[in-house]
Amino acid sequence: MEQKTLISRIQKGEDEAFAELVTPLIEKGYRTSFGILKSKEQAEEVVQNALVEAYRNIMSGKEITYFNTWFYKLVSHRSIDAWRKNERLKESPLEVEVVTDKYSVMECLLKEETENEIKKGISSLDNSDYKIVLILYYYQEQAIQEISEMLGLKSSTVKSHLRRARNALKKRLIENQFIGVNTQ
Repeated sequence: MEQKTLISRIQKGEDEAFAELVTPLIEKGYRTSFGILKSKEQAEEVVQNALVEAYRNIMSGKEITYFNTWFYKLVSHRSIDAWRKNERLKESPLEVEVVTDKYSVMECLLKEETENEIKKGISSLDNSDYKIVLILYYYQEQAIQEISEMLGLKSSTVKSHLRRARNALKKRLIENQFIGVNTQ
């Protein structure tokens, strides 16, 4: 109930109530964002933008039942958005690699194609929670417990999101005919 009281005070124009509400959340929000982005500057920017967005949502009267969880989810979603933007903006420089045999050339091409297909598969998943868990677990190499703390979810929920996300990704890759079904 403390948070509801603070939100009510914020809506009445008490700026110090907003500081009281968000100050305990900023450090964990920053760690969450940094865990995804691996950039101090970007993490700080994401948290600042999330604070502004949180304030606007409160002032617009949005019903926020569990503010802490909502805020951490907001930070993680905005961090994922920034990570995606970074990935799109990355221009992979032309790497000249001297390859002496045909097998190495084929191996490099298959690896690159596989990585691209998996990234496309993840970004095409409908459930954003699944995308976030896959990115944090596989690309950011976060442990289940760390993801649980970042997103404000139980470890068991993170595990089931991860399992369902893997299944959804596998299904998507099969649909795109990237991985075939062995009929033997």
